[in-house]
Amino acid sequence: MNYLAYKNVEVFLPLPIFPIIEDVGWWRGEDGSAFQQPYRNAFPRRHCLADYQALVRLASRLGVRIGLGMVLCEWDRNNSLKDIPGATWMGRHWNNHINQGPWLDETADYLLHNQDSLELGLHALCHEFWNEGKMERSEFHDRHGFMRSSQVIKSHLNAFGSILEHNGFSEFPRLFFPPALNHSFGNGQESIQALLCNYGIRYVITRFSRARRFAPAHHEKITWECGVGLLERGLSPVPWNMSACPPSWDFSGPILPLHWGNLLHPNPEQNTDIIDGWAEMLLAGTAGPEFILAENYDICWRQAAISYFGRLSLDAGAIVVDLRALPKDMPNSNGSFFVKIQGCQTTPLRFQGVHIVADRFAGDIRTLQLLPKNGRQRIRLLLT
Repeated sequence: MNYLAYKNVEVFLPLPIFPIIEDVGWWRGEDGSAFQQPYRNAFPRRHCLADYQALVRLASRLGVRIGLGMVLCEWDRNNSLKDIPGATWMGRHWNNHINQGPWLDETADYLLHNQDSLELGLHALCHEFWNEGKMERSEFHDRHGFMRSSQVIKSHLNAFGSILEHNGFSEFPRLFFPPALNHSFGNGQESIQALLCNYGIRYVITRFSRARRFAPAHHEKITWECGVGLLERGLSPVPWNMSACPPSWDFSGPILPLHWGNLLHPNPEQNTDIIDGWAEMLLAGTAGPEFILAENYDICWRQAAISYFGRLSLDAGAIVVDLRALPKDMPNSNGSFFVKIQGCQTTPLRFQGVHIVADRFAGDIRTLQLLPKNGRQRIRLLLT
């Protein structure tokens, strides 16, 4: 916890909390791993529009643009994946006819109209990789964290972009959620980050302890290379293959990693019950001064950097927010950030070196969004 107490107030650099939902995009629910098909989300029915409406409801309840880890093979409208090496268990005989129907148009239109609530990220084509028909984990790295060849990775990224385009989406994702948490970083221009950056990916969310590290991370929970930022994902609080999960989490943040089925009910009419439970837990858990819900991933990334590298100190009767330890080569780290102050209802405050973007009270907690003036790295808060 990054905070400082002085006189009758406590000042916090709150840790951001941001939900991500992986394995979104399957139409079939069954886990096929026992018979050389992908690790789908072991859901007891086919997915439907109501399952996407549930995600929009969660985003609306939280006021957050949620990041989705999309799996797109079952959105393939023209069976194009038959030409992509290792992409499917059928290889050259790939045929997606069972998933080609009016629900594609209906759901794509819904997602396009709700882009302010849901951000589509890259998870995978089919999540796994097939070598001569035999399934391997996973699509972009093997289970030891070694990359597939750059040629294979590029072909899969190109195919992912083509399927998006065929379904009406014009932009390639900025977020990447490595399937099966197999990933690597630290080898510069030879890294997958260098490839991803060329496709417009700007952020990777994964488990650092599961990644092959060719060089140390800049921080135990946040690092970057080739213009791409990597943030620690943490552990999912519930199993990936469990549906209709009751809300439970330790707020170890900044990422709350869930899988699509966790938030859905076998009866889609009851999805709302599951969604509302998770929303209420997150709203209650971030109401205090230690945490803050991030409205989008850019804010999450920047606030995490401030929380990890920022320092609070006292100087001549002022509380100082010191940002000098924030590395200058960290991508996307400039901009506004949040401070929470507890117990200041009757204490006038003055700031030096910062613009106040937003200022709101909730009970005895004041939340301020601050933008440093002219790149200032030391911001003074004076109690008057």
